[in-house]
Amino acid sequence: MNIYIMQTAAIGPFVADQFQELLALTPDAVIGLTTGNTPLTTGIYKELVRREREDGMDLQSCVFVNPDEQIGITREHPESYSTYMNRHFFDSITHPLEKRFIPDGMAEDPQAECERMERFIEQSGGIDYQLIGLGINGHICFIEPAPSLPSRSFVTPIAPVNRELYAPLFGSVDAVPTHAVTFGWGTVMRSRKLCLVAVGEGKAEIVAQALLGRVTTELPATLVQLHPNVDIVLDSAAAKVLEAHCESGNNPPINIRYIT
Repeated sequence: MNIYIMQTAAIGPFVADQFQELLALTPDAVIGLTTGNTPLTTGIYKELVRREREDGMDLQSCVFVNPDEQIGITREHPESYSTYMNRHFFDSITHPLEKRFIPDGMAEDPQAECERMERFIEQSGGIDYQLIGLGINGHICFIEPAPSLPSRSFVTPIAPVNRELYAPLFGSVDAVPTHAVTFGWGTVMRSRKLCLVAVGEGKAEIVAQALLGRVTTELPATLVQLHPNVDIVLDSAAAKVLEAHCESGNNPPINIRYIT
């Protein structure tokens, strides 16, 4: 693992640099995106939009895929991930619709929608770069804690802690979907590169558990420890507990780089 710690405002440009370097070498790269507060707090999508508009960054040839969607809501629903991606990214760039995939929450057969997503990824050549966040319960994508995890994309229950978290957005807990389509763990691991971004003191403890703890499906983010090519990008608040553990000498040494 490559662990980078920097100011929150530096994360958007740092990740955008990785996009730009990848696309300079592989213009038709397959890039996995993510939703949630982290890309907005760090300005990742805002920076990508700026570079396309002002610096001529070419996004037209690459392929974008989002790993998940909540089941039972339309693409037009204000809290759908399609709406999120359009609002914060796709509506502001030049990119062909046929080169992107976000699961359909209203698919008649959600498991068949999972297989459709797997085929899209496979036919596109596999994911070159997958951007992921980190949930408060250690989930990545929508891979929730469980005794075991499927290898391919699957239908997962949404954990109660996350339904409570989303309740203000939907108006009540009862209005929050109970299930989602998401990547399987094998889908994540087949990505050629992972970039996990976490910010804020509220993520500090789960970051330390994910990177230093025993690898277990009960804390899905620990599985990134097994990936051969992963960058962990943190602000100082999210890195606080991790740094304390490392300074104590009670954990295996890890390589931390500070970006100024």
